[in-house]
Amino acid sequence: MSGMKRETVFPVRIVCKFGRVSNAESLLSEKPLQITTNEPDCAVFENAGGGEKAGVLLDFGKEMNAAPRLLTFLTGGESPARVRLVCGESAQEALSDIGEKNATNDHALRDYEIQLSPYSDMTFFESGFRFLCIRLESGNAVLRLRAAAAEAVYRDIPRLGSFECSDGILNRIYDTAAYTCHLNMQQYIWDGIKRDRLVWAGDMHPEMLTVRTVFGRQKVFEDSLRFMRDRTPLPGWMNGMPTYSLWWIIMLRDWYMYTGDGAFLAENREYALGLSRQIADLTEPDGSDRLPSYFLDWPCHDKPQEKEGSRSLLALALKNAGELALEYGEERLAAECRARAEAVCRVPVNTYGAKQVAAISALAGRMDADAAAEQILSGGARGFSTFMSFYLLKAAGKKDMAAALAVLSEYYGGMLDMGATTFWEDFDVAWLENAAPIDEPVPEGMRDIHGDNGAYCYKGFRHSLCHGWSSAVTAFLAEEVLGIHILSPGCRKISLRPSVGELSYARGTYPTPLGLLRVFCRRARDGSTETEFEAPEGMTVILEK
Repeated sequence: MSGMKRETVFPVRIVCKFGRVSNAESLLSEKPLQITTNEPDCAVFENAGGGEKAGVLLDFGKEMNAAPRLLTFLTGGESPARVRLVCGESAQEALSDIGEKNATNDHALRDYEIQLSPYSDMTFFESGFRFLCIRLESGNAVLRLRAAAAEAVYRDIPRLGSFECSDGILNRIYDTAAYTCHLNMQQYIWDGIKRDRLVWAGDMHPEMLTVRTVFGRQKVFEDSLRFMRDRTPLPGWMNGMPTYSLWWIIMLRDWYMYTGDGAFLAENREYALGLSRQIADLTEPDGSDRLPSYFLDWPCHDKPQEKEGSRSLLALALKNAGELALEYGEERLAAECRARAEAVCRVPVNTYGAKQVAAISALAGRMDADAAAEQILSGGARGFSTFMSFYLLKAAGKKDMAAALAVLSEYYGGMLDMGATTFWEDFDVAWLENAAPIDEPVPEGMRDIHGDNGAYCYKGFRHSLCHGWSSAVTAFLAEEVLGIHILSPGCRKISLRPSVGELSYARGTYPTPLGLLRVFCRRARDGSTETEFEAPEGMTVILEK
């Protein structure tokens, strides 16, 4: 696959052993991956006389998109030796059986029996995992392993964007979110590397924000937009969901503002205008709509707030469609889209207490910004959503940045406290109570934060612990803390409105088509923010107080 890199990763820790295993620590040594006829330093697995099957649980130290690779020296007894490999995003998942707490092989294998021959070097299925459990299944057998590594696959691109501040937790959150998105930049922009290894149009908007914030312009994102366009002839809805087509319109507009690429915009002209007309025709002058279904995020699904949030997303999409229509010279359609958006915004919104509905409604201009922020910040991180985290934090930060950053630390820091190296499909701070971290087997009497939680399509171990939609906090830190706002296509005009809350300083880089924008902010003694910046040639920067 063009642009992809393979890297051999060795385990960093033996989590636990089972049955008769000796010299397991040899698997932690980085060594040449070549079998010879003399291998004195092997891990030895032995099944004899009954008892627990020999096995070992390995920790690679970080989530990966990878394939297990095993180098076998010798087998004794049954040969080839039957071995079971179980991958896990948590230690407990790697110790589970299919069906246990909804453990599955959906989308990518994670539980599979293989055969190992003497003097062999074999690489197996690709999946998303951090932990690997190896068990010798053959009875009255011996297995001598020289190495158990992982062949990680990721896109070979540098990080151009950066963020650093006086709060170390926020720095870790930015880096972890960037890594989460990076892993999901495979052939296309995937949603998850264990589940889902699919292109979901709506879920891509947060990932798009991270891509441009951290990696700059990337063809893989544009290919993903094309993929969804070409697989969804009008009047179809992307992924079978009207709101995901709304997100596609928003992404096209946001990407054009970032890149300024008129050719890519022109390539999508027919589809974008057709979809915009379809959306406008389904919106009535009184602000009601005839969308066939609604979806905002999973915590809102099948609840009254789902339609309310989707209608706010409709208003936002119509505004973006109007801007695109103007770029295409379609002034009549632009006016119609604006009028329909204004009509939706005139209809009062009922959030039903859902913070994400308040956030998207405020950003769409359908709800008072201060009222939305108060609702979002009430109760801290309770009621937050990983998919909607960017919009929640953006709406809250406009009123009280210090409180918004505290919520960000509470919510994403909670995942880090549980051993996360990537951010999850969903998370609720209530899950933390009496919960064991994901990097150890769950002790008796403690909650399995992975296997005991989740809902809808992500119950138990089917829950993805590396989901790209959770990564857009990178964009929040760049856009709202450093204050970087794009005012014209191609980032030719930028406004800086830093808001550092109670941080003593924050600095970072932001990649643009013109080059890197560098920003440094410090909080002065009087509470004001002092800002310095270095802009690339051709960029106009407006510093706002």
